[in-house]
Amino acid sequence: MSEPRPEARRSRLRRARLALAVGPGHLVAVRLRGITSPRPVEVLQCDLAPPSDDGWPELAEALRDLAREMGVGGGRVDVALLRRLAHARVLPLPPMGRAELAALVRRGARRHFAVRDEALVADAVRLPLARTGSLAPALAACAPAALAEAVASACAAAGFRVGAMAPTAAALAAGVRALVPQARRGRALVVACTAGGAELLLLHGGVPVRIQPLAASPSPASAQSADDVPSLAARVLETVHGDEELAGVAVVVVCGDDEGAHELREALLDDEVLGACVAVSAALERLPAEAVVALGAARAGAQSPALVPASVVAARVRSARRRVAVYASASVVLLATAAGLHLDGVRREAAAVEVRRREIRRPVKDALEARAAVETVRARLETLARLESAAPAWTGEIAALARALPDSAHLRTLAADSGGLRMAGVARSASAVVPALEQTRRYERVSLAAPVRWEQGDPGERFDVAASLADRAGRQ
Repeated sequence: MSEPRPEARRSRLRRARLALAVGPGHLVAVRLRGITSPRPVEVLQCDLAPPSDDGWPELAEALRDLAREMGVGGGRVDVALLRRLAHARVLPLPPMGRAELAALVRRGARRHFAVRDEALVADAVRLPLARTGSLAPALAACAPAALAEAVASACAAAGFRVGAMAPTAAALAAGVRALVPQARRGRALVVACTAGGAELLLLHGGVPVRIQPLAASPSPASAQSADDVPSLAARVLETVHGDEELAGVAVVVVCGDDEGAHELREALLDDEVLGACVAVSAALERLPAEAVVALGAARAGAQSPALVPASVVAARVRSARRRVAVYASASVVLLATAAGLHLDGVRREAAAVEVRRREIRRPVKDALEARAAVETVRARLETLARLESAAPAWTGEIAALARALPDSAHLRTLAADSGGLRMAGVARSASAVVPALEQTRRYERVSLAAPVRWEQGDPGERFDVAASLADRAGRQ
């Protein structure tokens, strides 16, 4: 049976998140658990050959061996570059955006850092401190671009994707903040001894405001003689006692848990001035100093300068564009699906409305016809009411006419319209009828419409009179 290929074996292993502390000749890998606040669950370390001009194949091989020992097959890896691989300083820089700060640090890297004339990756983050005139403090860092590319290529060759790549100072500050709550507020002095050498880090509110490398020397873990640790402790005490700014600050010792680390810690605790300020953390003492730095690389986030190479940035841009395209396509599909479902629902509602309209069409038609009939009757009644209100009250007119005629007169015919009256009758004296009607002021233009005549058998003269009704104001 043939041996399974490495890719097939790796696919059967679980993916994990690792944090690395990479030095010129040393590698520490920490397997993490958790996403927002990762915690170390396993620490492995090994010696490492320094990088060459052809890359760093030894780093890729060491990563594969450590992953195999941890039982993981790829995932994300956050990298902390130890001293002599990356440089970091707190610099006063003009207030500008992060991209402009990175370009400014890259252009002036040879003025601020001891670097060769080569391509660099550089970045800077603004520190939450007071300005000095027109300048504001920022944590700046740089590393050779070829080295960053070699680290990223080695991680990719081992099946890992590079997340963050941070300098030692920023990663150490983040690791101390995660393990020592006292360092998150106020001022704290971190004494760190890693494979890259010893250095002092002054934190203010958990942010590095001062980085001071001590003379290059082995860490307590790699001391070659019993005289190395006391000399290192003496240098630390000399530096602290000679600087008034460091008086009374809390001291955090990051040097692991081996014999040399205990000796260094005891030397600092025995000091009369410094001993009372040393902060004790069991979680910090259990981890090697490089493991604390590696943990900090995974937890630093946006508070650390990013030293990722251009190839990683380009890959992230391509990945982001692919995700945007996928999300845009998914959005279009979801929008079209939602529109189709909405249209189908509208059609269903329209069909239900149409069915209901057919059901009520006959009752509605009957109701509309009944309403039209009622409106017709109402209009006719209103017309009659208007005519009645405008027509004269003939009962009253006839009574007034009877009172106005002489007692000897009586009417035989009476005709009336909107223009007036026409009456014919018999009176003892027809000449008395016209003056009698004129005196009432209810009639106007009273005149005889025909000659007065007398016929045999009549008790008087026959008259035919026409008159117009006066307006109501005149009849009052």
